[in-house]
Amino acid sequence: MLEGKGRGVIATRDMAPGDVVLATAPLAFVASPHRQRPSGELVVDQILDRRLYGSKWFSVLYDGSARSSKAQFGLAPGTAPEPSPSGDSTGVGADAPRSAQPPEPVLASTSAPSAGAKGGAGGGATAAAATPKKKGFLASRAAARRSKGAAPAGDVAAAVDSAEGRAAAQTLPLPDRREQTRLAKIVKFNCFGDDAEDLAAAACRGEEPRGHIGLWPEFALLNHSCAPNAVNFVVGDAMVVRACRPIRAGEEVTISYLGRPQLLPFRKRISILSEDYGFECTCQRCVIIGNVDLTVCRMPAAPPGCLLPCGPQAEEAHYDKVEDVYGELAEAVEERLGPAFLEARDKGDTEAIAELQREVQSWLRRLYGLFRKTLLAPDVRHYVVASMYDAYDLALSCATALGQGEDASSLQACLKAMELVSGGSDLHVILAVRHHDATVQAHGEGSPLARLAREALRRAHVARYGPVSEALMERLVRLNRELHVQDG
Repeated sequence: MLEGKGRGVIATRDMAPGDVVLATAPLAFVASPHRQRPSGELVVDQILDRRLYGSKWFSVLYDGSARSSKAQFGLAPGTAPEPSPSGDSTGVGADAPRSAQPPEPVLASTSAPSAGAKGGAGGGATAAAATPKKKGFLASRAAARRSKGAAPAGDVAAAVDSAEGRAAAQTLPLPDRREQTRLAKIVKFNCFGDDAEDLAAAACRGEEPRGHIGLWPEFALLNHSCAPNAVNFVVGDAMVVRACRPIRAGEEVTISYLGRPQLLPFRKRISILSEDYGFECTCQRCVIIGNVDLTVCRMPAAPPGCLLPCGPQAEEAHYDKVEDVYGELAEAVEERLGPAFLEARDKGDTEAIAELQREVQSWLRRLYGLFRKTLLAPDVRHYVVASMYDAYDLALSCATALGQGEDASSLQACLKAMELVSGGSDLHVILAVRHHDATVQAHGEGSPLARLAREALRRAHVARYGPVSEALMERLVRLNRELHVQDG
């Protein structure tokens, strides 16, 4: 049980960046040859067509109702293989894990959960089952409403692609309309999809990246954080979750539900999470920013001869200005500056782009001036920078459109923030490549700054792909450069 959260996934051992937390098969999976995420309705259709609704997972996954947030269950020990920490084991340079179905949960009504049950097909994580609040797609369902005459769930879920599995599935009657609606809600709250698999990993596997969407029940046990300690993406049809920074035994493992909105300002993030998932985020990033007057570095009193206002009240007032300015900047980029840049770029209007660049740079200088006055703690500053990434991205895009090349210092600021709030993400990896290349170009391959940039590049790739061989690391870096930076 996680206090204030309900259930989640807890690390059972220390994990280093790149270590595998989960590598689990889907209960349902739909792929498209196009780089576009398929509709969730196709997942519902597959569940109905293949009679997958007999799985016990549909008794414990969140369906949007208050009743569905009270189920308790465990996972049978020994039902999942221990993955190797090597990146190759999860499909970067070899086949992804392809078990037929995830192991079935052990319902509390039929068997007491095992204290040592594994949380998914992972190395070092335990699912903590409890009575949770309404928690987006990670809450649970109270009790199964099963169709009469249903075959045992394990018979259906064990080998759905085998003749035996298909025969067992055919014994299940189709659910009524009300139950079909509930299944659709379960998919809505619990599925994951993306427009494409990791491009570099797919290239290493000799495959074309596909749009995909699926339901990975064990993955759905992970709670959200706006600065998570784990990153996930799909390899083949397997969901792979890796630690993106050190995780201690007993610490909760978290992911982000948000994708790109993870880089929005605090108030917009919590609004999206509340509206789409039905909970108020209490992650460290949100708590710190929401109570930033408790986290700024304060001078208790004015030094002798100082005529400036000092102390807690003065610095809290300064942060109010920071919040106002970066909120105004985010709104300006979204509603005015961003669209104006796209229009000017399409027209080849370099004067308009230069004017936009000056305006964005003026905003950023103003904000950094407030940073200095407010004496923000480093983590708070990085959180704020992450929340205004779109402004940095616009400034960098203006420089590129004007033929000015990459700004290594701006890339470094973005990279530090991204490593803190979105480690191991595709954006983290792309920024690391861009920052490294810009630093080498500006200072030379053998410079101290280039060596630091190389270390940051390695950290980003290890967080995403694991501790792969040096040859594979070089190949992944080259592919990410070719597929994201040069083609972008």
